[in-house]
Amino acid sequence: MNFINSRNSGTKGKNTVTADVSAWFEWARRERIVLAMSGGVVYTVDGEAVELREMMRRFRIQE
Repeated sequence: MNFINSRNSGTKGKNTVTADVSAWFEWARRERIVLAMSGGVVYTVDGEAVELREMMRRFRIQE
């Protein structure tokens, strides 16, 4: 179902986040690297919008 069809029918689109993305995002938030995520974009603490995969490449989870 595409966005227009879901909007017209009143249903919400599904935002699927994989386990690896979810784990990375939670780690990045704890480390104060990112503040929010929407779709395939994350927002840094400086207010910059960066593609999610690019940020995951730049900042690997440090355990």
